[in-house]
Amino acid sequence: MKHQIRLLFILVLFFSLIILIPSCGEKEKHEQEPTFSLGDTVMVKTETKKILGENLKFYLIGNFDDDSLQEVAAGIELTENSTWGIKFILLKVEGNHLIKKYESEILDGSFKESLVKKIKFPKYNYELIYYNSQDYFLGSGGGEVFAYIIDFGNKNKFYAHLFTESRRPVELFLSKNIADTDMKNFLISAFKKDYPDLRFASEDVSLEF
Repeated sequence: MKHQIRLLFILVLFFSLIILIPSCGEKEKHEQEPTFSLGDTVMVKTETKKILGENLKFYLIGNFDDDSLQEVAAGIELTENSTWGIKFILLKVEGNHLIKKYESEILDGSFKESLVKKIKFPKYNYELIYYNSQDYFLGSGGGEVFAYIIDFGNKNKFYAHLFTESRRPVELFLSKNIADTDMKNFLISAFKKDYPDLRFASEDVSLEF
């Protein structure tokens, strides 16, 4: 009888362990990989930096394309050897992670001392990203200001370039693809606020400094 009781006890303990071990594994796995949420800004920054590395300069959460879901817009700056400039990246949530969905080409500019924000125009049912390099590339002898409006929904960019050299008037070039009147007026007014006498340039230039 004692032998049977001991055997029953061993069987109960054995099956309890079988049930418990997977349960502990699932719990441990759950603790190692918490549910990703765009509402957790610390988690978003950590995941974005994991994907884009130390070159990450900004990230913004918003709706940046035709679907109604929230995404992450981010920017990186490259300063290696002869490669320098900035890139804009769109990341989306898939499963329990962020996935890179679009990356712009390298554009002239720097995120140092720049302005980056979300912007909305009546023609669009989602947000765009506005970038302005502000005074970073300006000096006493002249310089330039780069501005972009990034449309992730159409994988497109709109470009404005203000430039000036010593003893020459301030000029503004707008990219030919700016057909939206609201967008065009926004860019012009953004520059005219600081340069009311600027002239419009029909062609873009590359300044040599």
